[in-house]
Amino acid sequence: MKANRSVWAVATCLVAVFVVSCGGGDGATRSVPGKRSRVAPATSSASPDCSKAAIRWGEVTVGRKLIAVSQLVTVEDGRKPGWVELAPHHVRTVTSRIEAGGTGVPARRVLASLEKRLGYDSPTFKRPGTSTSARLEKEELGRVDFLGHPGRFVEAAGVGVVDASFALDCSGTNGATVTPVYGTLTSWYGNSGASMKCGIVPDKGKWFREAYDMVCPGAHS
Repeated sequence: MKANRSVWAVATCLVAVFVVSCGGGDGATRSVPGKRSRVAPATSSASPDCSKAAIRWGEVTVGRKLIAVSQLVTVEDGRKPGWVELAPHHVRTVTSRIEAGGTGVPARRVLASLEKRLGYDSPTFKRPGTSTSARLEKEELGRVDFLGHPGRFVEAAGVGVVDASFALDCSGTNGATVTPVYGTLTSWYGNSGASMKCGIVPDKGKWFREAYDMVCPGAHS
Protein backbone atom coordinates (compact mmCIF):
# COMPACT_ATOMS: atom_id res chain seq x y z
CA MET A 1 0.00 0.00 0.00
CA LYS A 2 2.84 2.44 0.69
CA ALA A 3 4.23 1.89 -2.77
CA ASN A 4 0.82 2.61 -4.33
CA ARG A 5 0.51 5.85 -2.39
CA SER A 6 3.92 6.99 -3.69
CA VAL A 7 2.89 6.36 -7.28
CA TRP A 8 -0.36 8.33 -6.78
CA ALA A 9 1.56 11.26 -5.27
CA VAL A 10 3.88 11.38 -8.30
CA ALA A 11 0.93 11.31 -10.72
CA THR A 12 -0.82 14.10 -8.85
CA CYS A 13 2.32 16.19 -9.00
CA LEU A 14 2.60 15.75 -12.79
CA VAL A 15 -1.05 16.74 -13.39
CA ALA A 16 -0.89 19.85 -11.22
CA VAL A 17 2.58 21.00 -12.31
CA PHE A 18 1.13 24.14 -13.95
CA VAL A 19 -0.31 25.42 -10.65
CA VAL A 20 1.97 24.05 -7.92
CA SER A 21 5.64 23.24 -7.51
CA CYS A 22 6.23 19.83 -6.01
CA GLY A 23 8.89 19.00 -3.53
CA GLY A 24 9.62 18.07 0.00
CA GLY A 25 9.78 20.28 3.00
CA ASP A 26 13.03 21.91 1.83
CA GLY A 27 11.81 25.52 2.11
CA ALA A 28 11.56 25.98 -1.70
CA THR A 29 9.18 28.72 -2.90
CA ARG A 30 5.95 27.41 -4.37
CA SER A 31 3.43 29.03 -6.72
CA VAL A 32 -0.02 29.82 -5.37
CA PRO A 33 -2.49 27.20 -6.71
CA GLY A 34 -4.90 28.59 -9.31
CA LYS A 35 -2.83 31.78 -10.08
CA ARG A 36 -0.21 32.40 -12.73
CA SER A 37 3.11 33.88 -11.75
CA ARG A 38 3.66 37.45 -12.99
CA VAL A 39 6.83 38.35 -14.83
CA ALA A 40 8.41 41.60 -13.63
CA PRO A 41 8.59 44.22 -16.44
CA ALA A 42 12.02 44.87 -17.88
CA THR A 43 13.58 48.11 -16.75
CA SER A 44 14.53 50.58 -19.50
CA SER A 45 18.19 51.29 -20.00
CA ALA A 46 19.54 54.69 -18.99
CA SER A 47 20.03 57.32 -21.66
CA PRO A 48 23.52 57.30 -23.17
CA ASP A 49 26.03 59.90 -22.02
CA CYS A 50 26.89 62.17 -24.96
CA SER A 51 28.70 64.92 -23.02
CA LYS A 52 32.13 63.76 -24.20
CA ALA A 53 31.09 61.88 -27.32
CA ALA A 54 33.21 61.97 -30.44
CA ILE A 55 31.43 63.87 -33.24
CA ARG A 56 31.37 62.66 -36.84
CA TRP A 57 29.92 64.86 -39.61
CA GLY A 58 27.90 63.74 -42.59
CA GLU A 59 26.71 66.20 -45.23
CA VAL A 60 27.40 69.90 -44.59
CA THR A 61 25.93 72.64 -46.80
CA VAL A 62 26.44 76.38 -46.45
CA GLY A 63 24.48 79.06 -48.31
CA ARG A 64 22.32 82.15 -47.93
CA LYS A 65 18.59 82.60 -47.46
CA LEU A 66 16.35 85.59 -48.12
CA ILE A 67 14.55 86.72 -44.96
CA ALA A 68 13.05 90.11 -45.97
CA VAL A 69 12.44 92.48 -48.88
CA SER A 70 11.81 96.21 -49.05
CA GLN A 71 8.89 97.99 -50.60
CA LEU A 72 9.15 98.68 -54.33
CA VAL A 73 10.68 102.13 -54.79
CA THR A 74 9.91 104.06 -57.98
CA VAL A 75 12.17 106.94 -59.04
CA GLU A 76 10.74 109.04 -61.87
CA ASP A 77 13.01 110.52 -64.51
CA GLY A 78 14.21 113.99 -63.62
CA ARG A 79 13.24 113.76 -59.95
CA LYS A 80 15.52 113.31 -56.98
CA PRO A 81 13.59 111.84 -54.07
CA GLY A 82 16.65 112.06 -51.83
CA TRP A 83 17.06 109.57 -49.05
CA VAL A 84 14.37 106.89 -49.08
CA GLU A 85 13.61 104.94 -45.90
CA LEU A 86 13.32 101.22 -46.67
CA ALA A 87 10.95 99.14 -44.55
CA PRO A 88 11.59 95.39 -44.20
CA HIS A 89 8.78 93.02 -45.18
CA HIS A 90 9.12 89.54 -43.68
CA VAL A 91 9.63 86.64 -46.11
CA ARG A 92 10.82 83.75 -43.92
CA THR A 93 12.17 82.96 -40.47
CA VAL A 94 15.28 80.86 -39.97
CA THR A 95 15.61 79.33 -36.49
CA SER A 96 18.73 77.65 -35.19
CA ARG A 97 17.96 74.12 -33.98
CA ILE A 98 19.45 70.70 -33.32
CA GLU A 99 17.34 67.57 -33.79
CA ALA A 100 18.67 64.20 -32.63
CA GLY A 101 17.47 60.69 -31.92
CA GLY A 102 18.57 60.84 -28.27
CA THR A 103 18.61 63.19 -25.31
CA GLY A 104 21.49 65.08 -23.75
CA VAL A 105 23.10 66.20 -27.02
CA PRO A 106 25.81 68.79 -26.12
CA ALA A 107 24.68 71.69 -28.32
CA ARG A 108 27.68 73.92 -27.64
CA ARG A 109 30.16 71.15 -28.43
CA VAL A 110 28.32 70.27 -31.63
CA LEU A 111 28.26 73.90 -32.82
CA ALA A 112 31.92 74.43 -31.87
CA SER A 113 32.90 71.27 -33.75
CA LEU A 114 31.12 72.45 -36.90
CA GLU A 115 32.65 75.93 -36.67
CA LYS A 116 36.10 74.35 -36.40
CA ARG A 117 35.36 72.07 -39.34
CA LEU A 118 34.42 75.09 -41.49
CA GLY A 119 37.46 77.12 -40.41
CA TYR A 120 35.88 79.64 -38.01
CA ASP A 121 38.10 80.67 -35.09
CA SER A 122 35.38 82.21 -32.92
CA PRO A 123 31.71 81.40 -32.20
CA THR A 124 29.80 82.16 -35.39
CA PHE A 125 26.60 80.14 -35.55
CA LYS A 126 23.57 81.15 -33.51
CA ARG A 127 22.63 78.95 -30.56
CA PRO A 128 19.52 76.72 -30.76
CA GLY A 129 16.28 78.66 -30.37
CA THR A 130 17.64 81.90 -31.86
CA SER A 131 15.62 83.08 -34.86
CA THR A 132 16.07 85.75 -37.50
CA SER A 133 12.69 87.31 -36.65
CA ALA A 134 14.06 88.89 -33.45
CA ARG A 135 16.92 90.45 -35.37
CA LEU A 136 14.67 91.69 -38.16
CA GLU A 137 12.37 93.47 -35.71
CA LYS A 138 15.28 95.58 -34.46
CA GLU A 139 16.90 96.21 -37.80
CA GLU A 140 15.95 98.42 -40.72
CA LEU A 141 17.07 97.95 -44.28
CA GLY A 142 18.46 101.46 -44.11
CA ARG A 143 18.16 104.53 -46.26
CA VAL A 144 19.13 104.76 -49.91
CA ASP A 145 19.72 107.75 -52.16
CA PHE A 146 19.12 106.66 -55.75
CA LEU A 147 20.71 109.92 -56.98
CA GLY A 148 17.93 110.59 -59.42
CA HIS A 149 18.49 107.42 -61.46
CA PRO A 150 15.08 106.53 -62.86
CA GLY A 151 13.60 103.08 -62.43
CA ARG A 152 12.10 100.74 -59.91
CA PHE A 153 14.25 99.37 -57.14
CA VAL A 154 14.06 96.75 -54.38
CA GLU A 155 16.35 95.84 -51.49
CA ALA A 156 16.83 92.34 -50.10
CA ALA A 157 18.07 91.15 -46.70
CA GLY A 158 19.46 87.69 -46.04
CA VAL A 159 21.52 85.57 -43.66
CA GLY A 160 24.03 82.78 -43.98
CA VAL A 161 22.54 79.35 -43.29
CA VAL A 162 24.28 76.05 -42.51
CA ASP A 163 22.64 72.61 -42.59
CA ALA A 164 24.51 69.52 -41.45
CA SER A 165 24.01 65.93 -40.32
CA PHE A 166 26.10 64.30 -37.60
CA ALA A 167 26.65 61.25 -35.40
CA LEU A 168 27.68 61.13 -31.74
CA ASP A 169 29.52 58.12 -30.33
CA CYS A 170 27.86 58.15 -26.91
CA SER A 171 28.54 55.75 -24.03
CA GLY A 172 26.36 54.01 -21.47
CA THR A 173 26.48 54.48 -17.71
CA ASN A 174 29.03 51.67 -17.38
CA GLY A 175 31.31 53.27 -19.97
CA ALA A 176 30.45 50.75 -22.68
CA THR A 177 29.99 52.06 -26.21
CA VAL A 178 26.37 52.10 -27.37
CA THR A 179 24.64 52.71 -30.68
CA PRO A 180 25.59 56.14 -32.06
CA VAL A 181 23.09 58.98 -31.76
CA TYR A 182 22.29 60.60 -35.11
CA GLY A 183 20.96 64.10 -35.74
CA THR A 184 20.86 67.25 -37.84
CA LEU A 185 21.77 70.86 -37.22
CA THR A 186 20.44 74.06 -38.79
CA SER A 187 21.83 77.44 -37.84
CA TRP A 188 22.33 80.92 -39.24
CA TYR A 189 24.92 83.69 -39.01
CA GLY A 190 25.82 87.16 -40.29
CA ASN A 191 23.70 89.28 -42.58
CA SER A 192 23.68 90.18 -46.25
CA GLY A 193 22.07 92.87 -48.35
CA ALA A 194 21.47 93.41 -52.05
CA SER A 195 20.07 96.27 -54.14
CA MET A 196 18.37 95.51 -57.45
CA LYS A 197 16.85 97.48 -60.28
CA CYS A 198 13.84 95.95 -61.96
CA GLY A 199 14.68 95.06 -65.54
CA ILE A 200 18.20 93.91 -64.69
CA VAL A 201 17.59 90.26 -63.84
CA PRO A 202 20.00 88.63 -61.34
CA ASP A 203 21.50 85.28 -62.28
CA LYS A 204 19.63 82.19 -61.19
CA GLY A 205 21.11 80.71 -58.04
CA LYS A 206 21.74 84.08 -56.43
CA TRP A 207 20.06 84.23 -53.03
CA PHE A 208 18.47 87.63 -53.84
CA ARG A 209 16.97 86.44 -57.15
CA GLU A 210 13.97 85.32 -55.12
CA ALA A 211 13.36 88.92 -54.01
CA TYR A 212 13.53 90.17 -57.60
CA ASP A 213 11.02 87.59 -58.81
CA MET A 214 8.56 88.42 -56.03
CA VAL A 215 8.72 92.23 -56.00
CA CYS A 216 9.55 93.49 -59.49
CA PRO A 217 6.44 93.79 -61.73
CA GLY A 218 6.46 91.49 -64.75
CA ALA A 219 9.37 89.45 -63.42
CA HIS A 220 9.51 85.81 -64.53
CA SER A 221 11.48 83.03 -62.85
